Amino acid sequence: MMTNQKTVAEPGAAVRMIRALGLFVAVLCTLGFALPALAQEHCVISFDVPASNGFGTLPVGINVEGAIAGSYFSDAGYVSHGFVRTPDGHFTTFDAPGAGTAANNSSGTFSMGINLLGTVAGYYNDANLVSHGFLRSADGKFTIFDAPGADINPADQAGTLVSGINGVGAVSGYYADSQFVVHGFLRTPDGKFTSFDPPGSTLTVPVGPLNLEGAIVGYYLDSSSLFHGFVRWPNGKIDTFVGPGSCTTGTSTGCYGSGAYNINIFGTSVGAFMDNSGNFVARGFLRSADGTITTYEPPEAGTGPSQGLIWNQVTGLNDSGALTMAYLAGNNVYHGFVRSPEGQYTSFDAPGADLTPGDYNGTIPVSINQSGAITGYYVDSSYVAHGFLRNR
Repeated sequence: MMTNQKTVAEPGAAVRMIRALGLFVAVLCTLGFALPALAQEHCVISFDVPASNGFGTLPVGINVEGAIAGSYFSDAGYVSHGFVRTPDGHFTTFDAPGAGTAANNSSGTFSMGINLLGTVAGYYNDANLVSHGFLRSADGKFTIFDAPGADINPADQAGTLVSGINGVGAVSGYYADSQFVVHGFLRTPDGKFTSFDPPGSTLTVPVGPLNLEGAIVGYYLDSSSLFHGFVRWPNGKIDTFVGPGSCTTGTSTGCYGSGAYNINIFGTSVGAFMDNSGNFVARGFLRSADGTITTYEPPEAGTGPSQGLIWNQVTGLNDSGALTMAYLAGNNVYHGFVRSPEGQYTSFDAPGADLTPGDYNGTIPVSINQSGAITGYYVDSSYVAHGFLRNR
C-alpha cells in the first residue's frame, strides 16, 4: 500500500513524441507551460504516472486549472491507484483508506473526476470487492461514504460506485441494493443522499460529471432490455429519450439503444445511440434543455458493425459546447476528435498511439475543460495505456 501522498516530478522519458512547431514549443509543452494559441493547436504530450512502471495510466478528468485526475496500475497484479497531475507536470499518488490490495481481482482505488477546487471523487473496492464512494480534498483528506440502501454484504460484492463530481462538490453515482437492483443517487455537498430511477427502469446508471446546478445524465435499462438516455434536473424531474433512428431490438441482438454521458451548465447533454442500420453503428447526439436533438458524427467514423462512436464512452463537454470523444474508423483504429460549438470536426491521435489497422488500439479522449484542454489515454502497440494532454 502506498502512502496517501507522494509528489514526484514527471520525467522527460514520459513524453514519447510531440507534434511540435519547433524545439522551443516542444520543451514548453513538455514542461506544461502555457503557450500562444497558434502553438497550442499542435501541442499534444503523453505522460505516465512514474509509479505506474509501464503498466498503465488512465486519466478521467481535467479541471479548469488544468489539473488531471485518474487511475493507474503499478505492477502486473493490476491493483488500481489514484493520481492527480498538476498543470506543471507533478504527480500525487494515493489510495483510499480501506482499498483492497489483492492482485488480479479488481481491487484498489478508482478516480472518476476532479473539480475546480481540486477535490477528486471516485470509489474503491475493498478486500471483499465491496465498492464504497470517496472524496479526496486537495490537501489529501478523505471522506468515505455508502449510499443508503447499498448492499455492503461482503458475500455479494456490490456497494456504491461514483460517476462524477461538480464544481461545488455534489456527487452522482449508482448503487446495488440487497436485491441486486441498481439505482442512481445524488449526494449533495452537505452529505445528503437522494436515490432515483427513471420511470420503468430496471437498472439506472448515471454517467460523467454533474453540471454546476446539479443536473445528472446517464442511461437506464427498461423491461425490454433496451437502454434509454435520461436527464435528472435539479428539481428532481427526469426526462427520458432515445436518439433519432435508434435501434429497438434489445441487448440480446447487440442493440444497446441510447445513453447520455455529460451535461453542461446550459442543460445541453451529449450522448450516443446505436442506429437501426443492422450494423448497430454508434452515432452521437446533442440534446438541448428544451429537448431538441441534433445528431453528429465525424466524417472519418466507420460504418461497419459496431463502428462509429463508442456507445457507452464518457464524453467531454464544456460550457461553450465543444465536445470530445473517440470514434472507431473503418480499419478498426480509435481516433480522438473535437467538435467545435459550430459543428467543425478536428481528428487527432496522441503521440505513441498504435495505429495498426485491426488492432483496436488508438486514442480515447475523455474530458475537456473550459479552455479546450483535453485529456484521455491512448493504447500503444504493446496494449499499454498512457495518458495524454492536448493543449489548445
